[in-house]
Amino acid sequence: MKTTDNKQSLMKGAMILSIGVLASRIIGMLYRIPIRNILGDEGQSIYGVAYGIYVVILTLTAMAIPGALSKLIAERRAAGAYKEAQRVFHLAMLYSIGFALVMAAGLWLGADFISDNFFQSQDVALPIRALAPTVVIATSLGVFRGYFQGRGDMTPTASSQVIEQIVNVIFSVILAAYFMNITAGNLVWGATGSALGTGAGAIAGFVVLIFLFFKKRPQAREELVHSTEYDYQSSFTILKQILSMMIPVIVSASIFSIMTSIDQSMISNILPQNIEYLRNHQMLNMVPVLDAEIYSTQSIVSQLSGQLSFQYMTFMNIPVSLILQLGLASVPAIAAGMAAGAINDVKQKTKMIFKVGMLIAAPSAIGFLVFAHPILTLVVGDSSGAELLSSGAIGILAIAIAQLSAGILQGMTKQNIPTINALIACAIKVGINLVALRFPTLNIYGFVHSTTICYVIYAILNMYYLQKYLKMKMSWNDILIRPTVCAAVMGIVSFAVYLGLLWIGLSVKLAIVLVMPLAAVIYFAVGVGSRTITKGDLASIPGGRKLIKLLKLS
Repeated sequence: MKTTDNKQSLMKGAMILSIGVLASRIIGMLYRIPIRNILGDEGQSIYGVAYGIYVVILTLTAMAIPGALSKLIAERRAAGAYKEAQRVFHLAMLYSIGFALVMAAGLWLGADFISDNFFQSQDVALPIRALAPTVVIATSLGVFRGYFQGRGDMTPTASSQVIEQIVNVIFSVILAAYFMNITAGNLVWGATGSALGTGAGAIAGFVVLIFLFFKKRPQAREELVHSTEYDYQSSFTILKQILSMMIPVIVSASIFSIMTSIDQSMISNILPQNIEYLRNHQMLNMVPVLDAEIYSTQSIVSQLSGQLSFQYMTFMNIPVSLILQLGLASVPAIAAGMAAGAINDVKQKTKMIFKVGMLIAAPSAIGFLVFAHPILTLVVGDSSGAELLSSGAIGILAIAIAQLSAGILQGMTKQNIPTINALIACAIKVGINLVALRFPTLNIYGFVHSTTICYVIYAILNMYYLQKYLKMKMSWNDILIRPTVCAAVMGIVSFAVYLGLLWIGLSVKLAIVLVMPLAAVIYFAVGVGSRTITKGDLASIPGGRKLIKLLKLS
């Protein structure tokens, strides 16, 4: 019963985070439609490049904080040392804000250098500078989220993410349109307005967390009264513990953020040569840009860059973010289990995390593979970029395994392993990029395929060490093969229905709206019927027991 309760607690936290992420991602995806209409693919490319640089800096200051801080706080709270947990939070906030201020200043002062030396065909200095102050605010958000997650309270993170995204949407659209209007359509200023909206969203999320922090303060004070003694550690020792947790995760995450920026730099500086080659050989039909012949080479490159940053990355990040939240939610649970020496419990949680993660990843991958064109037509208004989304869809499976294994290794205090593995995988990706660029016919697809291969390598390396240290073997039939087969059946049946709806005269948008819920029902029915989705899987998620009774599962 205790194991079941632990599973439910973990899954409840993961589900709360996932709901928040899903809502914020959907809102963020929808707002890109008016932004795309205002800025076009070229303007989106400018914003995407600037945002990619911002994410690299944010990775250094904030991305690793929630996981690292939640682990350290959870360990102390498990021992009843609430005062020490609070002290860790205060020290993390002090260190993080100081470092974020330095990095934000560097980003502001170095914007021109970055733009002139790495993105020579695009002027991205102004939007980079507009994003610099947001680094400090976003870092504060990361500390607060780590604090709440360490307390086992995922609601503040989820609610702040939703509010942050709503405000981001409103201000990004308004400011982008305003700046485009007053500058007679200047794309750089339009992208800068969108960047300022990102900062407004971060401020809103920060306000929400501050409010919840003070609202929950009486409960925290009550806990301090009952706090047990804990081996005293100097501030320097605690800071070392925080950094020892954060640095490998920062390095690991920053590698991938830097890789995104390297991709964009290669697209900006090298891809134009390939497009020129295709133009000279009358092969521009191989580029996923409608009527590419009428555009200049630079315009084609900018549109491809925009497709990669929006149609590919934004849509791929929806299921990936849900899966990542499951990995993040597992960190304090795995850490507590390891601290208590409950290895069998850790093994059970590990299996459950992968099972649930792949039950999400498999239908997402097949769905994007089969329905990329109608999904983009429904959401964006046209199918531009659908080829990229479809080409990279299967990579969701590898990304899911890689991210979940990295989160579990972090909870096991083996965070150095995914860091080294990420470095190896990304070094290979750079090599693949360089090889792919030697084949102009691959054009933008080379970057998509290299990303998939990168995560496959990362996943394999992580899983090798995870199984080694936990002394367990994963059942890939249950975790990967069976969910993928169920998703494939879903894809075949739902695509046949989709074609039938088009045949009787329904529009693409109406047909996909009708097919998506049907596909979900088919996947669930096939999963339950084949026992890929078991009674135990349903029992481990919030509300699962009611679903079991409703379906009368034995």
